[in-house]
Formats: sequence, structure tokens, C-alpha cells
Amino acid sequence: MAIPYNQFNKNTHMKRKLPFLLLLALITSGAYAQKVYFKLNPSYNFGMKDQILSYDYSLRYSAAANTIVEEYSNVRTSLGKGYMGSFAIGFKHNENVNSEYTFSYLKGKPSSFSDIIHYYSGDEKYTTTLEANIMSFTPTLVFSATEKDWTPYLAAGLSINFITVKENTEFSSFFINENTVIDAEYKGSPTIGFTTKIGVINKISDVFSVFCEFTYAHLNFSPNTKEVTGYTINKQDSLSTLKEYDIHTEYENEISIMYEDNGNGFEEKRNMNKPREARKFSMPLSYFSFSIGVRINIVRREKPNNDAIKIEN
Repeated sequence: MAIPYNQFNKNTHMKRKLPFLLLLALITSGAYAQKVYFKLNPSYNFGMKDQILSYDYSLRYSAAANTIVEEYSNVRTSLGKGYMGSFAIGFKHNENVNSEYTFSYLKGKPSSFSDIIHYYSGDEKYTTTLEANIMSFTPTLVFSATEKDWTPYLAAGLSINFITVKENTEFSSFFINENTVIDAEYKGSPTIGFTTKIGVINKISDVFSVFCEFTYAHLNFSPNTKEVTGYTINKQDSLSTLKEYDIHTEYENEISIMYEDNGNGFEEKRNMNKPREARKFSMPLSYFSFSIGVRINIVRREKPNNDAIKIEN
């Protein structure tokens, strides 16, 4: 009963070896770093309005005028919005170049869209809500001006993202007087994204600094599977009534669908004991964020030179 997702953007294939090569290069150069530091920063991510997540659909039937009117309205946002916490370890290679390795977790904010059919006596409505949770590892190179009290910097890198998208679909109908709720979860392979940052850091002491930065991350998610995790009718658990075909969906780049003549017309041939096959699609997860955080520098204390100490009698 879930709404089909052919309205999502076409899946974009990205090469997966690049972030690992970048990581190897950064770690190798990090061995020669003179200073180590840690960064902590919470942030709020905003969805990108130039991306289309889905659309709201409305169909209205007028018996008096004997007309049907369809309306479409794009839902312009991405699933990358929400609250994010980040922890990074950095290596200062010289006065102007650092490398950072950031671990972050996004608790996504829900986004919804709906399909509504208006009849003369009542409505039939689907409302679908999507929410993304993202765990990311992002190695970046940081380029900064010569360190002063206020130092601007620019960073860029590739991210490795582990994404889960939760879906909740509610169906209600005036005709059958029942409310159906379907919960599902999308999963896929690790996804590669691109991240850029621009910010400024203020040195408080040799140990502590505070910084603020703007981040843009470009990211899409193409799930491999979908699993229905909950199915209720009028708040009664009905998951056990579903077949394998209803519970699991596998997304492929190429699929084949067979239709059979049942005497009253052609209908899709289904094996209810196997997962459903559907075409691959992409969900937009790009985001823009602003954050304020703290940097803690690991200051190395120089050992005293015992050879230089002379004891006079």
C-alpha cells in the first residue's frame, strides 16, 4: 500500500576508491604531523531547497460538473536536515595545512508528502513521512591563513556514509472507515559524498580555541532493500498477515515484470513467497549547516636537556 517512488531522482553512480586513497594519503602524512588536536561541535543541518524529494498529489472529482482535476506540488527539500554531532581528530602538518578525520552522526528531521483523492462524500489519503539517520566518516584537508587570533580556513574532502531511512505511511479512507499504518526501513551500501567547509577559528590559549564554520555536503542515497517492520490496521498488529512479497523489496538497475491474462484483463504475475523487485532510485540527502565548536590542542612539553644542567660544587 506504500506510495511508489518513481518520482525520486535517478541514481548516480560514484567511484568508491577515492575516499580510501585520500584516507591513506592523509594518514601517511599525518605520521609526520607536529601537533595533534581534537574538535567537538554540534550543528543543525538545513535541507537543500533546490532538490526535489517527492511531490504532493491531489485528485478532485466533481459530480456536478462531471470533471476531474489533478494537482501536483513538488516537495523541495532533502533528507539531510536535522541535528548532527561531530568529533574530529586533526594533525597540523605545517603553518597552513592540516588534515582532519571527522566522525559524525545525524538524527534526521522528518519530511512528509501526501496523495489525496477527494470524492463527493469523503477523502482517501496516503501520507508518507521519511527520516534519515546517517553515520559518517569524513577525511578532509584544511588550508588556513597564517595563525593569528582570528584565522580563516577552508576544508574539502570525501565522506563515507552509512545511511538508514525510515518510512512511515498512513492510509485512511472514508469508504472503509479504517486507518492503516505501515512502517518500513531502507538500507543500502556505504555511500560516498563530497564535503566543503569554510570557517574561522579564534585562539584563546595554547590549548583551547573556538571556531565557527559553514558546511555544505553533497550526498544521495540509493537503497538496496526495503523491509516492512510494522503493519497495523486500526491499531491492531497485522504484520503476520503479510507475505514475503509484501515485506521485502529488492532494488535493481534492471527488472522484468510479467503480466498474465486472468480472463478479465492482464495482471502482474507475482510470487508471494519471494521479495518484490523494483527499480533503483535515489533519495537526496545534501545539506547546508552552521556550527560553533571547540578545538583542544595537544601541547607537547619539551623535556629538559640534562646535558645542559651543570652542578657546581
